[in-house]
Amino acid sequence: MHKDVRVAVPTHWGDGFGSDIAAQHIARAQEVFGAQILAVLAAPEYPTDVPILVIESRNLVALMLQLKSTYTFLADITATDEGETGQWGRFEVVYQLFAPREKSRLRVKTAAHEGAMVPSLAHIWSGANWAEREVYDMFGVRFCGHPDMRRILMDYRWVGHPLRKDYPLKGYQLFPDAAPINPDLLQMEEQVLGHDSDELWDNADLLVNIGPTHPTTHGALRMCARLRGETIETSYCEFGYTHRAKEKLGENRTYHNFIVYTDRLNYCSSLINNVAYVMTVEKLMGIGVPDRCVWIRMIVSEIARIIDHLICVGINAVDLGAFSYFLYGYHQREEAYTLIEKLCGARLTTSYTRVGGLMADAPEGFEREVKEWVRRTRVVIDEMHALLTNNKIWRQRTEGVGVFTREQCMDYSVSGPCARAAGIDIDLRRDQPYLFYKNVEFDVPVCGSGDVFDRYLVRIAEIRESLNIITQCADRMKSGPIWTEDKRVRIPDKDSVHNTMEGMIHHFKFFMEGFQVPPGEAYSQVEAANGELGFYIVSRGGPRAHRMRIRGPSFWNFQTLAAMVRGQKVADMVAALGSINVIAGELDR
Repeated sequence: MHKDVRVAVPTHWGDGFGSDIAAQHIARAQEVFGAQILAVLAAPEYPTDVPILVIESRNLVALMLQLKSTYTFLADITATDEGETGQWGRFEVVYQLFAPREKSRLRVKTAAHEGAMVPSLAHIWSGANWAEREVYDMFGVRFCGHPDMRRILMDYRWVGHPLRKDYPLKGYQLFPDAAPINPDLLQMEEQVLGHDSDELWDNADLLVNIGPTHPTTHGALRMCARLRGETIETSYCEFGYTHRAKEKLGENRTYHNFIVYTDRLNYCSSLINNVAYVMTVEKLMGIGVPDRCVWIRMIVSEIARIIDHLICVGINAVDLGAFSYFLYGYHQREEAYTLIEKLCGARLTTSYTRVGGLMADAPEGFEREVKEWVRRTRVVIDEMHALLTNNKIWRQRTEGVGVFTREQCMDYSVSGPCARAAGIDIDLRRDQPYLFYKNVEFDVPVCGSGDVFDRYLVRIAEIRESLNIITQCADRMKSGPIWTEDKRVRIPDKDSVHNTMEGMIHHFKFFMEGFQVPPGEAYSQVEAANGELGFYIVSRGGPRAHRMRIRGPSFWNFQTLAAMVRGQKVADMVAALGSINVIAGELDR
């Protein structure tokens, strides 16, 4: 079946999935592992967006070591609960792989029965550490050889695994107090990082909590650190304080109803979340949208990126004492929110997109207003650059601070501005173009030091590039429809609802029952403000997802903090955390 892996997709989804490269690796895996390859699933025989390789768990590590020579980036690890009907086992553990150079995607699956263990990949990719812990936390699947197999989102006292199909949606559990600092975890972190802790532990004598309600965390995050003076000798990070069961809700709400929940992920750039989610559902259904809809989605995505970057660099500066810098971008953000409000009536949590279209068309003159805002914003960005970039104190506080190298970023699956600051030249808008990004011109800013200062430089440069993209989109956007004509997802016009029986019935069934999505699975990734944002949806047919997985960049980027700040000062940790730009809503889901 490896010869049938080319996937035909509409142009606005993008065509950079590298099916030919995937086919070559699948053929090689079949030669090496033979009958241990349980299945190769690919279109048109199986409704999937990229090829899927299913292998027995005992050969998983060997396969991944073979694939890593090309598929160097581990995009995600998750699982599905197939219950008693699972073809290979109750649980399927799913690995999303990406080959940046070849621009190819490949999905690998392995199965696990109840109580069985799956080999850990944490020794192959350090970023697998937290992802495997989440699979254990949510599904109860354990990973053999994992260095720290404990819960990550739920309290350690939690009973049960929430993403199992037999776990109740309202299975609340309350605890009277927060978990205390665990010195054993600090010593375990020493072992995971591969350091000899004896000398450090002899001289370190102070345990501190940084968070979960400290002003510099900008959300309910927690770092437990062991200090010698003001130097962080070792630490571990915790989160999950605002976990809201987003993925569980996505499996218990209709595809249409789930749009509103995507706003509450990265609420600094909620429009990108909206776009990424509906693109995945449209991919499952084989739906294309009109050109005007695509251009508007690109404009709002880039506006959201600029807002997010302005918040990040502004708050990062505030944390280090440069308060006035934040105010320079404040008015531009407010004007951007006003533009968004003209589109959908909301400013922060927008719910603007629809499967197959948009909530409403852009008002008359919107393109002109957008270009005026771009012109004013360019002036402000130049002022912000002049104010801070060469400021002596700012550079002393950021250069050489929070360094994470190119090799470390790839090992931890870091993406977005943090990766590009370390010299990783990857931007999904260019490398796996979706929407109409291949039809606009823009540069991808890349630095090399991987420190706080370079993360700042990359974001400032990306704001300028986003302004250029917005102008091109506004120039090319023509009048026309914003909705697909596919009646499965097209919300009927109010005139039809009020005056025809068919329109009223269609409206009622759409909102009360939802629309039907055919069986299949798809992973749709976009270049969000902080890196790769992906939605992985598995459909078994019907109006609700069988599995709704959200791959948020904050989860993977935050994992780097403990290694990043080891041996640095507490104040440097504040600078590093701000430069990563962790958004708690996206981190905890």
